[in-house]
Amino acid sequence: MEISNNSQALNQLQASIQPVRPQEPKYTDGEVYKASQGNIHRNGQGELAITPQGETNINNRQSDAAAQSAAETQANKDSQRESAVDVLARKSNQSQVEIYLAVATDGNYSPVENETASIIESLRDVQKQNNAVEAYATYQTNQNAPVNNLARGLAG
Repeated sequence: MEISNNSQALNQLQASIQPVRPQEPKYTDGEVYKASQGNIHRNGQGELAITPQGETNINNRQSDAAAQSAAETQANKDSQRESAVDVLARKSNQSQVEIYLAVATDGNYSPVENETASIIESLRDVQKQNNAVEAYATYQTNQNAPVNNLARGLAG
């Protein structure tokens, strides 16, 4: 009988215990705003939303990352261009020696390998791009100059 009494008492005890869910901490709107450094606030429905300043900060970080990536890419291209110029300089010195020896010995001069020609062509392409950028900058400056001169003339 003791066993049945104990099991009945255990069943009653288990039935009376209700699991307690932990409550989510409630933060005030000011605490949310302060913790996010002004990037997040609570909207009218109590949901978290990004502030206009937060959107600006995100956009700034994205543009900074893009600028850094572009700078790294440009540095890589510059490094490759520098290596190409070094190779070209070595080939040029080599070809000068070949020309000198060919003239000195009345022998035939052998042209430089195709690799040098492709390097020269790529450097010419880069020069064309640089000239186009410079021409566009000059164009923009000239386009703005008449407006500025006209404004000065009217003001004077």
